[in-house]
Amino acid sequence: MPSQHSLKIIRLAAENVKRLRAVQITPEGHIVQISGPNAAGKTSVLDCIWYALGGGSALPEQPIRKGAAKGEIHLDLGEMLVSRTFTQSGSYLKVVSKDGRECNSPQKLLDSLLGKLAFDPLAFARLSEDRQRELLMNLVSIPLVPEHLERISGVEVPR
Repeated sequence: MPSQHSLKIIRLAAENVKRLRAVQITPEGHIVQISGPNAAGKTSVLDCIWYALGGGSALPEQPIRKGAAKGEIHLDLGEMLVSRTFTQSGSYLKVVSKDGRECNSPQKLLDSLLGKLAFDPLAFARLSEDRQRELLMNLVSIPLVPEHLERISGVEVPR
């Protein structure tokens, strides 16, 4: 469904999630500043993004705003629209491509996209040095030349 290009949030709409009654954000440019006084919902906005994408392990026990019957998050990523609805009986996820096709395994798709963004420091620490290096090199979009790394670090880089 998605291409290998990076995903960008085109629009976030959420209603009755955590402290939020309703919010709609349409980011412009490459940097988005989320600011406001304490208890204004800044963290709730960031949590909405994570809840929409992250699935079961990312969800708190009670994501629905106190007093509301259900909560909803709609996250437009350009190539796909992610919708997660919370009710008292559970969480429901729907992912639709920009051409209207609904994904049969939406959480599996999102997990594959998040793989590069999610980071487990304990799992990383258990990897061999070579595997750690490989993982970090895959995350960095800057071409690195082994000879330059050796000159800068003074450490021989395996090829």
